[in-house]
Amino acid sequence: MFWTLLRQRETTLVTFGDALASWLEHPDDTTAHRCLMSKKEFVSAHTWDIDKPPPVPFYGCKTKRWYHAVSRKRWIISMLSCTTPLLAIGGILHLAIRNDTFAPNLLAESPFGALNPYAVFGFRDAHGLTALAECVLLANLPQMVLSFLYVMYNGLYTSMHLAHEYAGFANDRKPLRVTTPKGSQRSTYWLQLPYAYGVPLIVASAVIHWLVSQAVFLARVEVWKDGVRSEGSNVAWSGVGYDSMAMIHTIWLWTCLLIVVVGMGLRKLPSSMPIAGSCSVALAAAAHRPDSDVDAAVLPVKWGVVRESEDAEGVGHCCFTSEEATEPQVGRLYAGDTKDTDDWLRWRAGEWR
Repeated sequence: MFWTLLRQRETTLVTFGDALASWLEHPDDTTAHRCLMSKKEFVSAHTWDIDKPPPVPFYGCKTKRWYHAVSRKRWIISMLSCTTPLLAIGGILHLAIRNDTFAPNLLAESPFGALNPYAVFGFRDAHGLTALAECVLLANLPQMVLSFLYVMYNGLYTSMHLAHEYAGFANDRKPLRVTTPKGSQRSTYWLQLPYAYGVPLIVASAVIHWLVSQAVFLARVEVWKDGVRSEGSNVAWSGVGYDSMAMIHTIWLWTCLLIVVVGMGLRKLPSSMPIAGSCSVALAAAAHRPDSDVDAAVLPVKWGVVRESEDAEGVGHCCFTSEEATEPQVGRLYAGDTKDTDDWLRWRAGEWR
């Protein structure tokens, strides 16, 4: 990774700002006349064999929320992946509570992670290293699963906030956020998210990792007599201990995190512009700036209508630009520029080729 970083001499494409800056400098011909294309429409597009696809109306009245930035399939996979461990922990906790040797008062009074003779399973002779290694792996397996789930959870926030920042360009003129700023451009977020989101996520991740480490842990038991370690067989064991109270707190915190991410998904996006997400084709389609706007990549830009025909049936064009941009009108046709008006009239009359 360090070797790649030191050897990298070309422009990096890490954020959507990097991608937009690149396409504003060098517009992509294959995405011309598709200015209202979103990520969802690209996936189901059937017009790539047409150089100039028919223009489409702008449906700005449709309410868009943060959760629209994440596909339904990804939401389902993420929620199932995050709730399955909760059910597993809940099942283990249920078995622990139903255990005949369960001592609730003792567990409630003991600190998190304290070894409790009533809450240990898997004791084995540990004179060899095999049993100890197995217990170490078993006790730390939840940490690996939690790390994977956090990456998935953080990805949901990153995708939704990306759509939020992208949609904001329809309301306000702002410089692009890129890896290597030039001109008026801004630098990227250090944590990939604003501190208001990134810091609480890191703190929550640290707390839940600690709770899991207290809920399931390695239990190493040795026999001592009169201050001297006993020798011989069956004097040392390894097992996996668990703490029911730590499990309860883990379930509570992880449930709160799931409720929060679903609640964040219900927030409204600041505008009704097409959601591009991290789809490079949709981003390129929105970066066909006017020919006169050659420095748009390094200047504050805004998304909107840059030119529009005076004809009521004319076709307008939406894009990122540093020049004047107006809000698109609901129901009007947009794709390309005014020279597409004749093509649109031919297409509407059934003469499109």
